Amino acid sequence: MQHITSTGGNKPLWETYDIANDCLTQATTGYAYYKGAMPILIFTAVALLFILLTKTRLGRRMRAVADNPDLAASSGINVEGVQMTSAFLSAGLSGMGGAIFAMTLRFTPETAFTLLLPAFAIIVLGTIGSIPGVIVGSLIVGFVRALSSPILIGIGYPLGRSNYTALDGVMPYIFLIAILMIMPEGIGDAYEKWKVDRLRKRAEDDSVPSNKLGAALAFSPLGALGAHKFQQRQASRGQSMMIVTIAAYFIKRMTDFIGANSFSDGACSQTCQDTEGINSNLQLLTGRSDGSLIPQDTPFTESDVPTPPSDVAPYLHEGWSADFLADLNNSWFNLMNTEFWLLDAFSTLGDIIWPAIPILVWLIAIGEGIYLLKGRDDDLLKPVINILDDVSTPITEWRNSLTSMLNRGSSSLKGPLATFHAVVRSKTKVTRTQMEQLRDTNSFVKSLRSVAPYGRESPLGSWIAFALMFVVLLSFLAWLPVADGPNSAFVKTLQVSNVLVTLSIFALMAFSLNLHTGVTGMVNFGVIFFVGVGSIVVGILSAPSDLHGYDWPVFWATLVAVMIGAAFGWLLAYPTARLRMDYFAIVTISLGEILRVLLAGEPLLRAGSWGSSIGISRYTLPGQTWWFCAGEAPMKAPLAGPDGILGTADDVITAMSARDCADVVGIGSAAERIGDLMNLGQPAPYMMLLAIIGVVSLIAIWWLLEIILASPWGRILRAIREDEEVAQHHGHDILTHKAASLALGAAIAAFAGALWAWKLTGFQPNHMMPARSTFLVWAAFIVGGAANNKGMVIGAFIIVLMEFVFNVLVAGQGSSDLPLHVTAERIDSLFEWLVRDSWAVVEVFIIIAIVGLLFDWKGIKTTGLSGAAVFTFTALVMGERSIEETFIGGDIVTNMAYVKVLLVGSLILFSLKFNPKGLLPEVPSRPPKPAVENPTQEGGT
Repeated sequence: MQHITSTGGNKPLWETYDIANDCLTQATTGYAYYKGAMPILIFTAVALLFILLTKTRLGRRMRAVADNPDLAASSGINVEGVQMTSAFLSAGLSGMGGAIFAMTLRFTPETAFTLLLPAFAIIVLGTIGSIPGVIVGSLIVGFVRALSSPILIGIGYPLGRSNYTALDGVMPYIFLIAILMIMPEGIGDAYEKWKVDRLRKRAEDDSVPSNKLGAALAFSPLGALGAHKFQQRQASRGQSMMIVTIAAYFIKRMTDFIGANSFSDGACSQTCQDTEGINSNLQLLTGRSDGSLIPQDTPFTESDVPTPPSDVAPYLHEGWSADFLADLNNSWFNLMNTEFWLLDAFSTLGDIIWPAIPILVWLIAIGEGIYLLKGRDDDLLKPVINILDDVSTPITEWRNSLTSMLNRGSSSLKGPLATFHAVVRSKTKVTRTQMEQLRDTNSFVKSLRSVAPYGRESPLGSWIAFALMFVVLLSFLAWLPVADGPNSAFVKTLQVSNVLVTLSIFALMAFSLNLHTGVTGMVNFGVIFFVGVGSIVVGILSAPSDLHGYDWPVFWATLVAVMIGAAFGWLLAYPTARLRMDYFAIVTISLGEILRVLLAGEPLLRAGSWGSSIGISRYTLPGQTWWFCAGEAPMKAPLAGPDGILGTADDVITAMSARDCADVVGIGSAAERIGDLMNLGQPAPYMMLLAIIGVVSLIAIWWLLEIILASPWGRILRAIREDEEVAQHHGHDILTHKAASLALGAAIAAFAGALWAWKLTGFQPNHMMPARSTFLVWAAFIVGGAANNKGMVIGAFIIVLMEFVFNVLVAGQGSSDLPLHVTAERIDSLFEWLVRDSWAVVEVFIIIAIVGLLFDWKGIKTTGLSGAAVFTFTALVMGERSIEETFIGGDIVTNMAYVKVLLVGSLILFSLKFNPKGLLPEVPSRPPKPAVENPTQEGGT
């Protein structure tokens, strides 16, 4: 071989091959063999799903139901049955993916968010509803992420940005946004439009495909790949033939690999071939050439035998251990024989499938080629299809008759249940009637209904419900315990202040989300993007200039942060104007992820530290000096200068920090006076000042929003939410109004970000994680009630209190002297019962299902049956080993962070199911009804 250019020695710069080069070692990646099942299963599942949706009747029904359920029902399709089958397949695929993922990586509840966001990106990139588009989109996202790492290293290293490799996680989102700007409906939509145009042009083409050329392709080996069908413009049959042939080839390759690298009969891997005197893989294991396995070949020894149970006498321990080891060896031997049989069956199956299946497909292609030469248009496989239909018809009839018989059997049970339900309803109806009569005769209830006829959806009723809920939540906040001690009053004040600051932050974020989604109708998953903009801008601008900041005053830094957030919101509306709302939601959440990763990898977004530490810190906090120092910070006592003598001109004089002022007794600061007033024993915490700033800002922004939303512009936004076309027909500029709504909401979110930065006093990218921000804000939005700012406050209050309660529970788990220790112990006991005694849990859920069945409570019945199914699976599949692997040392302790995520998710689900409008629904505008004159006054009778 001729070398092109030498780079030193005898190694060429570029070569096609080199016999002396050990390319095998260089190509070895160290990828574990057991992980090879992951790509095989994934691609096999995707291929089978694609075939199911495109080549089967069920797939066509599913696509028809997804496109138009009413038309599908009118065509005789069982819509509910198809939807149930679709949900079953979807859950099964997701479960299989989760099982494969858990084989390679440890799964935690937070892991779901790392998978959810790329999944959203793939779905949107490939177009919702397009299977080919999603497949192509997933491959593109995978390749973009894999290829971006070396490129980012090459770009970042010369620029002194070694952390640019962290940006590989956001490259798919950047690519997604770029694609959506060009193709607003995604790749799949562009592909479908191209197919429609191609079919339209083909229909307009009067030319007829050549039968002779089609026959020639059918007689050639390409016939096994359906080439003649593609030439004859029968792509569906051609795709089927090609799929069958290629699938047979891959099955053969897979079974050959399994056979060569397993202990099937005669299998010999590369290691076996390289070892002298070894003829099979089994000989490598046993050292014998007889090709058989015996129980003595087991890898188990006496060290694998556990300690005998306590009820076995000591003199019987030796015999018990010997019997246990023998049983273990026999169990292993039987399992290995079963695996050998399965492996032999796989290898034999592969030998049968290839080349029998391709030859059979080729014979069918030859027959179709003969038909083409004869000019026949009928289907060669029609007799075979008729035979299959004749065979499947009795099976279908038997299945239908079985279903009818089961329905008749269930009807015989439904009769007594219906009678029982009628009796229960009649009894409860009497009680309800009495309660209604009591309510109607009560003067207070009558007066309340007169001023709030629509309950929580009336203006006064909404305020009354808000006041009651707010008082309950305040009482809960007052109850929230702290550890007893000499500083308990100070700790309680700090706790309440922390809760109020956090409430202000999340309520402001919920206001922003409510304006975008609840009022204007723009589904926004990226509130954290605007929050992050506010945090970063305030932190960098107000950080000291010698620590990579700009040393701006806090007020001007906050004002600029709010203005930049509003500008981002306004500018976001224009490039996303053509996007559907679900696509807009994915773009916004992508922006949040991009900003979070940039905060981790871009040095320009770091301030407050001498080195290159990730994050922003040491920025100026609003009013901190005034709070602790009563105005300007006093000077410290002078220190000796370079000459070491006090009182000379080079003495070092510096101002006190706010923390130094807090330690000075009698300074007369606001913190000191309030601390004395509240008997805290020390100056009031700075968190109290932040709480005052947060609550005042929250009330002011709330009041401003109520005025704005009650104005004509607010009514325009609601009109856009209900129907954009109608609003545009009335002369409103939809894009401008959306941009203004985005700008206002983004400004509010940016201020919430500034307040969050002040509370944290320093932040890193972790505070922008979706699980800690977007998920919780959406929970507050759903639970509180869309398009109602009072609901946002209540929803945020519930989520924030839940966060702090679980913080107390986490602390209480570690010490019996801390509050809620007993409650934490009870939660741990309940969790241990759920894990260890699964059959008892199944019994409880069965009782719940029976209660729901007896009283015709569908939600209770569904909950009971679902819980029974889940814990039955747990009891059958999960064993002691799973507990030992999860809980080191066997001590089962609940992770309260996961319980919190579970409760928040359950709160969202129950709210959507049983209270979809939220705790405080939107109060619609109801003009007063016109007075109706009495007809008798006009001469009527």
